[in-house]
Amino acid sequence: MIKLLISSAILAAMWQSAAADGARTALRTCIKSASTEVKGKKMAEDAFTAFVHSKCTTQESGFKSAMWSFDSKNKVSRKQSESDAQLQIDDLVTVAAEYYAMEETPQ
Repeated sequence: MIKLLISSAILAAMWQSAAADGARTALRTCIKSASTEVKGKKMAEDAFTAFVHSKCTTQESGFKSAMWSFDSKNKVSRKQSESDAQLQIDDLVTVAAEYYAMEETPQ
C-alpha cells in the first residue's frame, strides 16, 4: 500500500513537471519564431524585446499558469511563483535579444 502511494506521488510530480516543461518549450518555440521573423529588420534590442513579448503573450501566460500549478502543489506562494516565472521569461527573452543584437551587429 505504501509503495502504491509513493509511486502515485512520484507519477503525479512527473506529470506536473512535464506540464511546466511543455509550457516552457512552447514559450521557447515562440521566442525562436519571433526572432526568425524579425531577422534583418535592424530593430533595436529594446524594440526586439517588446516585439517578442507582444508575439508570445499567450505562451507567457501559459507558462506562468503551468508554473503556478506546479508551485502551488509545493506550497510556494502565488506571488513568489509569478515572480519566478517572470524572471525565467525575462531571462529567455534577454538571451534571445542579446543573440539577435550580436547577429545584427556588423563585424
